[in-house]
Amino acid sequence: MDTDKLIPLQKRGQIIAAIENAAPFGGEVWQTNASGRLIMQIIQMHIEIKYDKLIFRTPGTLEIDILSPLFIRLSYRSLIFRLEPGKFKIMGDKVICDYPEEAQGLELRSSERYVLPINSDISLSIKRKIRTLRETVFEIEVRIVDVSEYGFGLLISGGNRDFLRRFDSCWIKAVDHNPLSLPLSARVTYVAPKGYYMKKGEVRVGLALATPLTAETFEYLKTRSRLVLNA
Repeated sequence: MDTDKLIPLQKRGQIIAAIENAAPFGGEVWQTNASGRLIMQIIQMHIEIKYDKLIFRTPGTLEIDILSPLFIRLSYRSLIFRLEPGKFKIMGDKVICDYPEEAQGLELRSSERYVLPINSDISLSIKRKIRTLRETVFEIEVRIVDVSEYGFGLLISGGNRDFLRRFDSCWIKAVDHNPLSLPLSARVTYVAPKGYYMKKGEVRVGLALATPLTAETFEYLKTRSRLVLNA
């Protein structure tokens, strides 16, 4: 994600709401210190409301220098904030900290986003537009993670991880195996190799639609969702 697209979130209520919305989606913790650059995936995030604390869990024990700044990047809205020495503590595989006073993230979307259950296997049938005249492209099924009126978040298996690249264009032919009366044109806005609950090799892909989903299709996907986000 280009950092020039991030905007500051300085109001406490705004930061708290964004972080709470980010809880299901994971992210990364990183630090550059004398030992080099450390990057660890966040596999679980917990908000301790009683004590106003954030707890981030990683896959293994953290070798963090508590005298150097620590950075958190959350997948939701690409939220980024910095933790100064003394503002966090490490307990094995966990980072424990207060809510940050400042953060940066992408602007809120104009429409709500609906998150589908991780085990639902609701899919899109897509066919990528060719990159070269010599290329032959086949239609594949990919799993929908979330949906808005003008876009999809997808999870693509390791075997097809290179099927879509950033800025590729594609046609959406069917939603959950129901053929569309007219294919929808879409463009890849991001490809992320890490994320919450992802298996090894899988990638998260974002699609922006050239035209909105029909009311019927959007309503169907909304009824299958488990969580609503306003961004």
